[in-house]
Amino acid sequence: MNPPLRAVLIDDETNAREALTHLLHLIAPDVEICGEAKNADLGIELIQKERPNLVFLDIQMPGKSGFDLLSSFGKVDFGVIFTTAYQEYAIRAFRFSAIDYLLKPIDPEELQAAIARFKGQAGSVNPQQLQILQEHLDTAPTSPRLVQRKKNDQQRIALPTAEGIHFVQMTDIIQCESLGSYTKFHLVKGPAIVVSRLLKEYEEILDNYYFFRVHQSNIINLEHIKRYVKGDGGQVWMSDHTEIEVSRRRKDEFLSLLSDFYVNSGKLK
Repeated sequence: MNPPLRAVLIDDETNAREALTHLLHLIAPDVEICGEAKNADLGIELIQKERPNLVFLDIQMPGKSGFDLLSSFGKVDFGVIFTTAYQEYAIRAFRFSAIDYLLKPIDPEELQAAIARFKGQAGSVNPQQLQILQEHLDTAPTSPRLVQRKKNDQQRIALPTAEGIHFVQMTDIIQCESLGSYTKFHLVKGPAIVVSRLLKEYEEILDNYYFFRVHQSNIINLEHIKRYVKGDGGQVWMSDHTEIEVSRRRKDEFLSLLSDFYVNSGKLK
């Protein structure tokens, strides 16, 4: 019999802690709640005392934030599931970092799925994941209307696999290929990385950058296009010598984005 999963709840909202406690009792009775804290300082003391496996952590709290709490530990040797009121635009930041999160009010099925993912990985949060998350939250637009595509350089993405987290520069991604419920990342160097997530999820993550889903099975990095061949939908030849079909219904949007990319990157042909 596996030992109980020991967890603590850190959130400045009493109602939020009570609601999460109630849900955990209902759907995850094997999770032992060994303490609660209403701010980061008390949370630090609680973690040091109880040594939990898992911390449910709010990001925005009066005084110190959830990030401040984590940075106070030389090594984060516990799992973290962020509980947050951030909406839509910031969800992309969590997905970039491969750090689990729950949107308030917390959905029971999402909570159950997050706990199952933690049990499957049973890993701590890597400092690089936190850095990626903070970078993307800091640069998130205040309004969806302000969203503009960004250059791929200096951006990283965390790719979770059974072997661990891979940190990849986005400029090194040539294309993402659908393998059913998996996504295969083709890279400039090294072997491809296969992630247990749908291509659609990465389409949403990469939507603000110069990546485009040209076909049901492929998202391509515009930086790695070597040639476009006209046709019904056309074909793109990539830097790794692969040829990828462009679907007819995506052709016009693709060519418009490609033109925009060359204008903004100074790579007019």
